[in-house]
Amino acid sequence: MSNNPFAPLNSAAAPRFAAKLAPPADFLSVMPVPKGAPAFPKQHPSHGEPVHRWPYFDASGGLLGYACRFVRADGSKTYQPLTLFRETASGALKWKWKGWTEPRPLYGLDRLAARPGALVVLCEGEKAADAAGELVPDCVAVTSPNGSKSAGKADWRMLRGRRVVIWPDADAPGLAYASAAAELILVAGAASLAQIEPPTGIAEGWDAADALAEGWSQERALSLVAGARPIGWAETLTPIPMPSVATPALVADDGGKRGPGRPPWHDTLLALTAEFELWHTPKKMTFASILMPEGHRENWRLSSEAFARHISLKAFEDTGRVPSEAAIKETVRILEAKAIAYGPCRKEWLRVGQRDGNLYLDLGCDRWRAVEVSPRGVQILDSHDLPFVRPEGMQPLPEPEFGSERGIDELRPFVNVSTEADFHLIVAWVLGAMRDAEEYPLLILNGEQGTGKSTLSRLLRSIVDPHAVDILSPPKEDRDLFVLAQHTHLVALDNLSKVENWMSDSLCILATGGALASRSMYTNDGLSILEAKRPVILNGIPTLADRPDLAQRSITVRLRPVPEEERTTSADIRRAWAEAAPRVLGTILEALSTGLREVEGIKLDKLPRMAGFARFMVAAAPGLGLDGAALYEAYSANQTELANTAFENNPVAAAVVAFMNGVLGDAWRGTPTELLECLSDPAVTTDRTRNSFGWPKTPQAVGTAMARIAPALRARGIDAQQRKSGKMFWEIRKT
Repeated sequence: MSNNPFAPLNSAAAPRFAAKLAPPADFLSVMPVPKGAPAFPKQHPSHGEPVHRWPYFDASGGLLGYACRFVRADGSKTYQPLTLFRETASGALKWKWKGWTEPRPLYGLDRLAARPGALVVLCEGEKAADAAGELVPDCVAVTSPNGSKSAGKADWRMLRGRRVVIWPDADAPGLAYASAAAELILVAGAASLAQIEPPTGIAEGWDAADALAEGWSQERALSLVAGARPIGWAETLTPIPMPSVATPALVADDGGKRGPGRPPWHDTLLALTAEFELWHTPKKMTFASILMPEGHRENWRLSSEAFARHISLKAFEDTGRVPSEAAIKETVRILEAKAIAYGPCRKEWLRVGQRDGNLYLDLGCDRWRAVEVSPRGVQILDSHDLPFVRPEGMQPLPEPEFGSERGIDELRPFVNVSTEADFHLIVAWVLGAMRDAEEYPLLILNGEQGTGKSTLSRLLRSIVDPHAVDILSPPKEDRDLFVLAQHTHLVALDNLSKVENWMSDSLCILATGGALASRSMYTNDGLSILEAKRPVILNGIPTLADRPDLAQRSITVRLRPVPEEERTTSADIRRAWAEAAPRVLGTILEALSTGLREVEGIKLDKLPRMAGFARFMVAAAPGLGLDGAALYEAYSANQTELANTAFENNPVAAAVVAFMNGVLGDAWRGTPTELLECLSDPAVTTDRTRNSFGWPKTPQAVGTAMARIAPALRARGIDAQQRKSGKMFWEIRKT
């Protein structure tokens, strides 16, 4: 038997796992699926389209095939594998509704390889394995293909040296499968083996998927796994019967009571966490930097559920017992106090960061790898001490590939714009969004229905800051927007019909940095401060940057209608993007290095509102094969167009221009009340405009409106200043 547990599945195996070594004479199994293979069939000739399709991958992430579930006309379920074969006569590749050549691969080989030290949970069926992966995310959930009677046809060698817990279905076939799999896992050389005893009162056939559907918490599932009964050779010879009175799953340290001579739980947990490095942020958030068995460091917030799960599992592995929830909370409070009192103060990084003139990007993978971008080049760090943190929902970036021959042109087929200038502005926005920058312009995607606004938003997000929820509907209030910004580096809002005034103000704050302060919930005098500076994507049919201050902070591109002959399916776009994205990301990272190297030498004749972004954009342009001056001209033209649009859409601005055109002389002076009366004159403003929502109804409101449009008025030769000489008044001059 090979010493490599992740050796190719078609290699020779020990006799115990090799019931069928010879493939059919007319077809040979092909694993993994090569690039250029034909698309798999969407429908089974008898069962129709599957209701679910589970992909199987090898240890390096190569696709091996699919397990498909179908629902028959009578409502019953059936399963069929879908794998790739090569016809021996012609060499043609063809998908067939048949299983892999034995020994068959396990579901989850890629996760096993990525997390060599994690506990393995074996379930019956892919659906149950996926559910177990959600319920106990610190473990790796796997299954074998083709149901409960096929355990002997699977290749269990990759469980050699692993700690394994079996989560059986609570019925006779499930227990039989567990027994058969247990014997084979022991033969494969597992380090330890245990089996969960289902809790009391469950339905027949109950499994991990049922637990997830019933709303089990991760803590409850972890307790069930931790209470699994160790089994060995003698217990695997016959199926383990269901107990007549089920034994409750191990929960919390004998009901919270300490045995004679047993130390308090917080002493035990503090000893187990003694090697953790504790630190805090300027806002007193507390974290632990943990050296993992794989050799990398992870930063976990002490108050997070992930940290509680980690120390629960560590306690169980060390003591054989599970600490109570109260003991964990007590320990966390002590660790938080120590982190603030004795730990260093660091600014946490969310997806991006900078240090000593270099930029850093968190790849989001299980090994916590990061990309270092310096003026000298780009490298991937397998281990580091960078203060990256990961809120719930963060997803991994593609593994970047460098040195692409096509460069940024590889992104062009996915960006549905009419002009190269608009394409280059989108690329420039991506460059800005992947930095820890002083400012982030908003990217606004306009276009009629069916122009791919949401699709492009998702694709751009996937190479900047992929998230479990990629694009969201607009929030209802500013607090919701700022809370969202605490949990993601990039804010992407979908299908906006308009930008309310409060949202426009909040988006301006996100673009250049700021904070929202409000009373803490459930307190009388507590203050909650939400601080954020984030890149933002908005998309919608109408013009969204219709206020001058928002327009100055935005890049707006309009997507073109897609002709019918160019339309393609979302699935085809995802497949093509999955292949291109690593090279696109690598190209962007290389351009960032160019920008760091050249930015100090960039001098702009006229600085726009987002001056830092503009300078870096021009500096990085040569790294993309672009002309920096032409790119700056395109950006300036976009800003001018947005400013004009915002001015034309502002009723007060139009009224001021009309009013001053009728003023004798070069200047007008008057109080806010007099200004409102003049602007409301029927000769200046129509009844429809005066009755609209955006028209100011009070002198105070007209003053606020004038302050907002003052920069836009100056650009059109009208200087509006609020002055005070005994009382407040406005002075408006033609310049």
